[in-house]
Amino acid sequence: MMSTPTNEFSDAFSTAFDPAAVPPAPPLPALPDECWPVDHTCCQTEWDADPEVWPVEAKANADALAVMTLRMLTGYRVGGCPVTVRPCRDACRGQTWRTFPVLASSGSAAGVGWVPQLQSGTWVNMACGCGQAGCSCTTVCDLVLPGEPSQVTAVWQDGLLVDPSAYRLDGNRLTRIDAACWPLCQDMTAADDADGAFAVTYYPAARPDGLASWAAGRLACEYVKACTGGDCALPPTVTQLARAGVTYSLDPGLFATGLTGLRDVDAFILRWNPNLLKGPSLVWSPDVDRGRIRGRAG
Repeated sequence: MMSTPTNEFSDAFSTAFDPAAVPPAPPLPALPDECWPVDHTCCQTEWDADPEVWPVEAKANADALAVMTLRMLTGYRVGGCPVTVRPCRDACRGQTWRTFPVLASSGSAAGVGWVPQLQSGTWVNMACGCGQAGCSCTTVCDLVLPGEPSQVTAVWQDGLLVDPSAYRLDGNRLTRIDAACWPLCQDMTAADDADGAFAVTYYPAARPDGLASWAAGRLACEYVKACTGGDCALPPTVTQLARAGVTYSLDPGLFATGLTGLRDVDAFILRWNPNLLKGPSLVWSPDVDRGRIRGRAG
């Protein structure tokens, strides 16, 4: 009895293209989270319409794009999720100095002494432990947080959560207001909440308010309209178009002027970024200490 011949190529081809044998596609990456609530009041009726008109995925993408756009156009002064930094505080702060020789006991903080520091190209003697910017009559224990901090959510020191009543946020300075002080150094290999570690979690920019949420919703609605073929109010990126004897010339690029063309959204942008800067301003000098802070997204 002869066996029925098999076609190995045909079998392999059938197996390869069998829908049951094809592995499922990997899930799409998660959308970015900017910790920015979105208020869709301006188009709530359309937003709640039939999902076949405005798909759920399109609305989720529109929210993410709207928040990302407003973060960018406000020069990153608004929004963003908490970040965690691991500060290593300077032992000496350049706040009080004398250019002539002095004794250790003559400094603002008696017994601490003076150390040479470079200020604007001139070597001067500086006192360690003096008051903050000359405005304090006593020693001030503080540290500078990067960015424009709006709220500190947690401070860990030596494995313990520091009571919020023990510190205060003064602009970008985290000031200790109890009898203790921030550590001068720490174990960078330890976890944030481990013994020997020092970590600060905070919002590095202004937290979105109700107006920010509303502006994001207004912009998100226009993004959905653009995606679904609706009548979108966002300006197109056309350099020149002639039609019916009329010539249109628009700025090339996406939001090339730093504004969206939506008056209500642009009012919010100009509130935070009146000069339409691309990002936060930075000042760098070889005479200025660049700091000893490591950070990451919280």
